[in-house]
Amino acid sequence: MISNYVLVPIFTAGGVYVVAQWLRPKPYPGIPSNPVTSVLGDLPTMVSETMKYGSVFEAGCFFPRSIQELGPVFQFFMGPVSKSIVVADLQEMEDILLRTRSKGLDNSDIQATAFQITVPYGSVALKTDDMWKQHRRVTAPLTATKHLVQMAPAIATNAKALMSYWTRKMEIVQQHGAVCFSCQNDFEMSTLDVIGELIAGRSLGMLAHAFTQIPTVKVDQYGGAIFEVTPTPLFASLRCLEASRKNVKELREIGQEVEAAKCMIDMVASKEGLPGEESLPEHELRDEIVSFLFVKLLTDHPDVQRKLNAELRGALEDLSEDRILTYADVNSPEKTPYLEATIAEILRRGPIAEATRRQTTEPMKVLGHDIPVGSNLIFLGPTAAAMTTKSNEPSLRNYDDLRSETSLKYGLQGKRLWDDDTTEFKPERWLVVDEKTGKQTFDPKAGGSMPFGMGQRSCPGKPLAMLELKMFIATLNLAFFLGPVPKELSKYDPVIQLTRFPAQAYIAPRPWTAED
Repeated sequence: MISNYVLVPIFTAGGVYVVAQWLRPKPYPGIPSNPVTSVLGDLPTMVSETMKYGSVFEAGCFFPRSIQELGPVFQFFMGPVSKSIVVADLQEMEDILLRTRSKGLDNSDIQATAFQITVPYGSVALKTDDMWKQHRRVTAPLTATKHLVQMAPAIATNAKALMSYWTRKMEIVQQHGAVCFSCQNDFEMSTLDVIGELIAGRSLGMLAHAFTQIPTVKVDQYGGAIFEVTPTPLFASLRCLEASRKNVKELREIGQEVEAAKCMIDMVASKEGLPGEESLPEHELRDEIVSFLFVKLLTDHPDVQRKLNAELRGALEDLSEDRILTYADVNSPEKTPYLEATIAEILRRGPIAEATRRQTTEPMKVLGHDIPVGSNLIFLGPTAAAMTTKSNEPSLRNYDDLRSETSLKYGLQGKRLWDDDTTEFKPERWLVVDEKTGKQTFDPKAGGSMPFGMGQRSCPGKPLAMLELKMFIATLNLAFFLGPVPKELSKYDPVIQLTRFPAQAYIAPRPWTAED
């Protein structure tokens, strides 16, 4: 007779094995995946590579490696119940997000849940329902050309404020015997000041607050300085919403017209109560505002700085010290093609987001694979764009027999294939020579790039983000040459949270000299 001392361990081990098998991730049939060897799926590998490299998107890491080994459509697992399907073919992504299959997609539960805590009524946290559509209609005028032209002086003024702040910081850096400083928080403060102008018609005053403080300066062993300042409240600008609403109400009561809205709060307040106009409850407005929030600069490419500075000085008139740039100054591709190319290359090489998430609401076929309802799709836009190269064309064409009719019809929508140097920062890749004039022109279809997503739920703030980026890059380039920083402080390791940003962002700005 077998002793209980023997049976108990046997049955315990058997039970553990059965439970482990039951908990092990269950792949979708017919879709490639890495071998499932534990209940945690791919999670241990992804965590290990994130800790080692800062990301799972870098060359040789989890996602690029899986694309090479499994193909442009594969599934991965983060624990026993979380599984997602990756799509990493640019032509297929564009066809899914822009054409017939887009009707079978919605915001993913994973993304919605991630934003529910902070902005439960922001567009990023909503499904594509009536509320989401209402938010888009109410805020759409903010990114219209008419409003951007009105916003341009405020953005340019904030860029000038950042320029002054950097001049002051460099003076303090030299006093402390340092050679450069971290600018990462500077862009955050400046961006929030611009957002304040957009939302409430007034800057949040974050840069002004930092400028007046006596900062705590920490200098590391390489000569890099970090400034510590006390931040100002993020939601300070929202207090004027009720004041704006009250002002609109009083003007209407005495029969006066409400002036043209110059910010989101005024726009919302001026439309409230009018026939056929929509409004947002205050808690929804607050979350929509925060949803607007979003650089390693040009330090390592002095040649690009010089070309850009020469173009701007040749194209723009009256570059006196107190002049601020206008909307027309930075939105004239025929006059400043190199500025357009530089911005496009910054966004291609350092994308805001590495992936776009969607969830299927109806079955669909992707490159021959059956995708069931409720699947989480992850579109690796920047990775796929970087792989859309001339040398990779035979591999891309291997999937043509599996593509939809519309995908074959439209292809890459006129975009060319990149040369095999997509890891390099090279604005010139976006320039072509006009055969008639012999001049260089900016070509937006020079190759693949997907920095703001695509389709119905693509980033609604793209026009504003582009204007702000152009204005800041142009203003700072006219003011400063960004000198070299110690190599220990010039790494490109990324930090990826909701968006991507560099772990290090040190600069050494100085006025231009004849030697530059």
